[in-house]
Amino acid sequence: NIAIPASYFMVGILQGLSGPLINVLPLDLGASEAQQVTVAILDSLPASFKIVFGFVSDNFPILGYRRKSYMWLGWMMASLSMWTLLATSNLRDVQPNSAGCFSNGGRDN
Repeated sequence: NIAIPASYFMVGILQGLSGPLINVLPLDLGASEAQQVTVAILDSLPASFKIVFGFVSDNFPILGYRRKSYMWLGWMMASLSMWTLLATSNLRDVQPNSAGCFSNGGRDN
């Protein structure tokens, strides 16, 4: 079965791509140090619950599947979260400047 290795591969790709954004984008948007730490903690929080998620998926199968259904549910929740973030964010106002950094055109919102 290739589902579990494929899932770990995609998680690695997504975390590798989002790492620079998690570290650099808050700085460019003028986030305080406390806000940057909060973003970093929220980024690593799901990994803290691996054992709990494994226990739940082993003891409470959905439709007879112990892992596949939970992986599918997790990917759907992640996709919905990303689409919601994309639809509700104001990143249309953020433009790269000549130094390669991002700014919101002097607006503080």
